[in-house]
Amino acid sequence: MALVVTSSAGFCGSSHAVQEGSLRLSGSGRLSMTKPNSIPSARVGFAVRALQQSPAETETSRRSMLGLLAAGFASTSFVETVLAETKMPLPPAVPVRIAGIPGSLREGSLNKKLINAASQIAKTISPTIEVEYVDIDSLPLINTDLVKNKKYPAEVEAFFNKLRSVDGILFASPEYNYSVAGPLKNAIDWASMERDVLKDKTAAIVSTGWDLGGARSQYHLRQIGIRPDIYFINSPEVFINENPPVFDSDGNLTDEDVRKKLKELLVSLNNFTLRLRPCRPFPWPRPVPLEQPADALD
Repeated sequence: MALVVTSSAGFCGSSHAVQEGSLRLSGSGRLSMTKPNSIPSARVGFAVRALQQSPAETETSRRSMLGLLAAGFASTSFVETVLAETKMPLPPAVPVRIAGIPGSLREGSLNKKLINAASQIAKTISPTIEVEYVDIDSLPLINTDLVKNKKYPAEVEAFFNKLRSVDGILFASPEYNYSVAGPLKNAIDWASMERDVLKDKTAAIVSTGWDLGGARSQYHLRQIGIRPDIYFINSPEVFINENPPVFDSDGNLTDEDVRKKLKELLVSLNNFTLRLRPCRPFPWPRPVPLEQPADALD
C-alpha cells in the first residue's frame, strides 16, 4: 500500500503500484475519482492512501503519485467531495477578517469614512469577508518608558490583541508631506514591538491626498511594512483626491467609481489572504471572482 501525506509544508510519500483514480482517505470509505488529473488535494493534515489492487499492476513513481495529488492543490473540492461521500455536513466557511485602520485622527476624516464604507461594501461581496474599524485615536506616542515589566499600556495591549485576531489589514492613509501621517506611523511602530502582531499579515492601501491622491504616501507605507513582515497586495492601486468630495454630508459614499475601486481592492485583498493564510482551519472560503477586472487586457 502506498501512502501520501499532504500538509502545509508539502508532500511526502513512497512509490508503489496504485490503481489510477482510486484513493482512500484515512478513517473514511473509498473515494473514487473518474479523472486522475482532476483530483484536488487538501492542504492541511490529511493522509491519503493509494490502494494497490494487484501485484501485477505497473509501479507508479513517487513523482507521478505526487503529481496526481498536486493537480488540484489549491482547491477545496476534494474535502467537499469527501464530506459528501461520508454524509458529513459541510461546516460554515471560516471568514477572512480584515482590520480597517485609518491614518487620521480627525473626527470627520475622509479616511475614517473610507474604512466605514469598505466595511459596508465587504458585506455585498461575500458573507465570509469582514472589515472591522480599528481605532488608533487613543494610542499614546510610542515611548518605551511606558512599557513596565514587559507590560504595555492598556490601549496598546488592546490594539495588539485586535490585530492578532485578524488575517489582514486595510490601511486608509492620508499623505502628509510626501509620507504617511504621524498617527499611522505611531500605530505601526507600536505594533512592531511584538513580532506576532503584524507578522505575515496581508494588507491593502487606499490613500488620500490633494494632488496625486496620496500616491507618495502609499510607497512609503509599503517600505515601513518591510520589517514587520506585512505582505501588501500589488494591485489594484487606489488613490483618491480630496476634491471633489466623494461623500455627502451624512457620510454616505456617493462616488460610484470610488465604490468600484474599493470593491476591487477588497476582493484582491481577500483572495491574496486566502492564498497566504497558513494552516487555515477548514473549510476555506473560495476566492471571489471580480465581475470586471480593474485593468482588463484587450
